[in-house]
Amino acid sequence: MTPARQGGRLPDRATALAILAALVCAAPVFAVAWIAVTGETGDYLAHLARTRLPVYLVNSALVAAIAAGGAGLIGTVLGWLVARTEFPGRALFSWVLILPLAVPAYVAAYAWLDLSQAGGPLHAATAGLFPTVRGAWGAGLMFALVLYPYVYLLARDTFTGQSADAYNAARTLGAGPFSAFARTSLPMARPALAAGLALVIMESLADYGTVSYLGAPTLSIGLVRAWSGAGSLVDAARLSLILVAVALIVFGLERAQRSRARSHAASGRHRPAPRFHLSRTQGLAAALACLIPLALGLIVPLARLGWLALNEQPAPNLLPASWHSLTLAAISAVLAAGLGLSTAYALRGRTFIATASARAAGLGYAVPGAVAAVGVIAILSGTQALIDPAWQSFTGEVFPVLLTGGAAALIFAYLSRFAAAAIGPSEAALARVTPALDGAARTLGATRGETVRRVHWPLIAAGITSAGLLVFVEVLKELPATMILRPFNYDTLAIIAHNYASDERLGEAALPSLLIPLVALLPMIFVARYLSRARSSSGQV
Repeated sequence: MTPARQGGRLPDRATALAILAALVCAAPVFAVAWIAVTGETGDYLAHLARTRLPVYLVNSALVAAIAAGGAGLIGTVLGWLVARTEFPGRALFSWVLILPLAVPAYVAAYAWLDLSQAGGPLHAATAGLFPTVRGAWGAGLMFALVLYPYVYLLARDTFTGQSADAYNAARTLGAGPFSAFARTSLPMARPALAAGLALVIMESLADYGTVSYLGAPTLSIGLVRAWSGAGSLVDAARLSLILVAVALIVFGLERAQRSRARSHAASGRHRPAPRFHLSRTQGLAAALACLIPLALGLIVPLARLGWLALNEQPAPNLLPASWHSLTLAAISAVLAAGLGLSTAYALRGRTFIATASARAAGLGYAVPGAVAAVGVIAILSGTQALIDPAWQSFTGEVFPVLLTGGAAALIFAYLSRFAAAAIGPSEAALARVTPALDGAARTLGATRGETVRRVHWPLIAAGITSAGLLVFVEVLKELPATMILRPFNYDTLAIIAHNYASDERLGEAALPSLLIPLVALLPMIFVARYLSRARSSSGQV
């Protein structure tokens, strides 16, 4: 076999798998659009437009605005403190501050509503002065506390990588420290902050469990009710299009903001900005500023749920639900990591097909889980309609698999939603492998497969593992897609927790709610430490 053909085999396979990833991620979105456009008009959506739709829209806007404002403030401040100052515990906080991502917003909502409602510890301790965490502001606050790491990660890396030239010039011209930051560092960080805020907005709009439990009905609740309550796939698809349109607008604005802004020094020189050594009092204040969101988003909710779980018998179906959650998350993580790595290899060839496939795959991550679930149902229904006639003529029975969907349908929806999340980390990991290593391996007679196995894999293994673990955590937390697609009597930890909490049986919901972040914390610690080591190895210490 010639070297040229050896070198051409992997990119071909990688491109094929990148196209598969694009189909998996984008197909449910296009199926939703097709059903919405071609389906028969019903009365439910017209009734909804006259009654509840304005409420859904207003609540969605309020929740997203509060979540984005809170997460933006927390993430930006913490990112600047960790990147530009020295204080006690800074190295530890640099990666620990990521961990609230392991806590689903609905789990934090269970704990905080229990703490703050009438008769709760906070309500009693403050004689009713502490407000009850409820409604749109409460849901937005929960999202801000657990999603701020999206903004923090990007802000930290951006502030760390900024040149000192612009800041020093502003200080030389008489600007104070805060004014110099507001006029130089913050505008240069704006594209990264916009990307983080876009993720926060879309995660808050995609949520079902938090807004449902705290009484802030949003578009995602209307979508689930259209399917589960009214039983109308067409109306659910049309509501889905609203969410898809919002997602495209949000990410379109973020991309436009990124393309217009310039975040590098005009001179082309890069002098890393020095860290400010804070005084003892200032250092303790900075450490406290880092500890407060960590406590509110991670420590307090888990402690409260742990206390409730100790005083309640475990749910009878907890073990099978735990097994379902772990297997679904593990299978989805492995498949998503494989698709992400293949897409990253395809992007390395810089072909139009690879780039288009990666962009199409990114479309899936921009839509809520409920939309992905409706799209999967539309695909299964269409496939069922095509297969049934031939199957019935051959066997005399209805084709059974697609009627129930099963775990395969769930994994399809998870991959549609989260496979794109594995592409970015995989591409970043593969970027660490220089083409010179490939040339050296070929000079020594290694085949392409041997090069990947013996040269590439040791360098990219941690990054690919991180990509898979991110998907694992996201699948563990996913609620609306699981609610819509799960087979009868197929519960997960998220489903059990939601069902008990909805029935006001928070004691029984506590243990499954606690297990989700506890299981997710180990992967998140690995990911956080990996990101911290990657920054250190690139000189961003």
